[in-house]
Amino acid sequence: MAIFLGNATIILNISLAIFACCYLILYHKKQPAPTIFKTISAISLLSFFVAVSSQICLIYCYLISDYSVINVYQNSHHLKPVLYKITGSWGNHEGSMLLLITVLAIYNCMLCFFKKISLSIKSTAITIQLAIIGLFCLYTLITSNPFLQQDPIPLSGLGLNPILQDIGLAMHPPMLYIGYLGFSMVFSIFLAGLINKNLDKNTLKLLQIFCYFAFATLTLGIALGSWWAYRELGWGGYWFWDPVENISLMPWICATALIHALKLSKQNSQMLKWSSFLSILTMILCLFGIFLTRSGVLTSVHSFAISANRGYFIILLISIIGGFGLFIMANNLKYFADQNTAKHRKFWLVVVNNYFLITALLVILIGTLYPILLRGLFNELISIGSPYYSQVFNILLVPFLIFFIINPQPINKLLQIKKIFLFLLSLIFTIIYINSINDYKILTIINLFLAFLAILLNSFYTKDLVSKLAHSGFLLIIIGVLISSSGSIVKETNLTIGENFNLQNFQIKFKNVDYLADKNFISRIGIFEISENDQFITTLKPQLRYYPISDQTTNEASIYHHPLYDLYLVIGTKDEQENYAIRSYFKPLINLIWIGVAMIFFAIFLKIIKNFNKIS
Repeated sequence: MAIFLGNATIILNISLAIFACCYLILYHKKQPAPTIFKTISAISLLSFFVAVSSQICLIYCYLISDYSVINVYQNSHHLKPVLYKITGSWGNHEGSMLLLITVLAIYNCMLCFFKKISLSIKSTAITIQLAIIGLFCLYTLITSNPFLQQDPIPLSGLGLNPILQDIGLAMHPPMLYIGYLGFSMVFSIFLAGLINKNLDKNTLKLLQIFCYFAFATLTLGIALGSWWAYRELGWGGYWFWDPVENISLMPWICATALIHALKLSKQNSQMLKWSSFLSILTMILCLFGIFLTRSGVLTSVHSFAISANRGYFIILLISIIGGFGLFIMANNLKYFADQNTAKHRKFWLVVVNNYFLITALLVILIGTLYPILLRGLFNELISIGSPYYSQVFNILLVPFLIFFIINPQPINKLLQIKKIFLFLLSLIFTIIYINSINDYKILTIINLFLAFLAILLNSFYTKDLVSKLAHSGFLLIIIGVLISSSGSIVKETNLTIGENFNLQNFQIKFKNVDYLADKNFISRIGIFEISENDQFITTLKPQLRYYPISDQTTNEASIYHHPLYDLYLVIGTKDEQENYAIRSYFKPLINLIWIGVAMIFFAIFLKIIKNFNKIS
């Protein structure tokens, strides 16, 4: 029954999208706006319930371990905990497409309840969103149906990838999708405003709300992915410049430019046109990310699909959705020319900000696409990794931070006594850091000094609380990345029980080994006592887990979190002499990264609440 309902709901959503598009095209001039809105909003609500029902049907199949469903058989097992059965429903390509459709439908439903927005704009935006939902439903039904069945029915499933059996799967993909797909609403509202030739004050406020919300959740989603990798993969890092990580970062950078451009769209026609283009580009980048992760073009731990047919279909989706957006924009260039062209005093500051961001976007885009193009055109395999990005961004960061420091004040005001004091304080912080490490690079030191100075100036001289919090959070992330990367210490050793080793000022003693048998894995647990200057601090218990169903092992790191550093331990395999492979990491000030993300998230939600009260 659940399988039948699941397939029926996907088909019904396609039908609703077709009906809504035809209805709006045929009757937008023949019926009053309130009547059209009531019909379109009713279709939107029905689409929402249909999409949620489809998601529930798949989750139900996972909960009862219905192995007649190929998707359940390939990604689940009856011994898995309930949480991982539920999260496993979107931990694969087919299931993730249902989640995507559900999130799109939720956003569309939300738009119905904003009261101060033109009914024509709402009806048009909802219809565009329904069309996007219909296209993804069609894609899911043809190439990625999660309800396909098999016969005979296996007795047990293959199980979920052990790396995905973590609380991170419950939070990272949904939050990332909420962020990605929030920009579909920005895209739809912008196009609706252009079609109706009415991007008024309230519409721009609504655009800002959805843009802020999508940006905040995308920021949190990316951070959750980094946190998950840091905890789960056992390599001590949080960002590997994996191509799919890059794909998530590109719309984030583009959205950062869009947020700053939208602030001046009401006062300047050029900025309004630029914001319109950025909204389309952000949407295209989100779709582009879906294409790269699901077409088999990229080799990545994040990639799901290996079917070229899926890739061709998604290219078609990008062409239709992106092409439609660019066509509407090009068709309304006269509308932009008729708008206010006054230059706001911050116009050039936003322009320079956007230049830096688009340059960063191009750097990542080239580094991600160049190996793909080289392989496709010349059958040559190359890898562009961390050294390329670290070097380029270290160079780009210098002028970016200098601009941040002088923005928005003239240079002569930087020579005031108070600011000279902040300059000296930043210099002292930098010297203290230099003395604490043995190996450093001059670019890192320059950027660190500039980041210290920028955050001090921002904290003392930025008047707007939201801007102060968001920019301070961003600068804290930069400082955390620079210090944790350059000051990180890694040590690999082989130990028998009872032996110890030193890392920085810490003494790490291997006390014992314990074992744990869970429902679907067996775990070897190393027990380590951590002391600093002969004073006991804590006990760490890293694990090496073996999953019999999939015949795979994973590392579960154990981390001691201190406000100033993380101490990170991983236990590996044992050799014939009873020596255990141990990896240890010292990560200074890495918590600044997570604190910075929290500050950005909190600041943006303050801004959302402020704008929401004006148009709800």
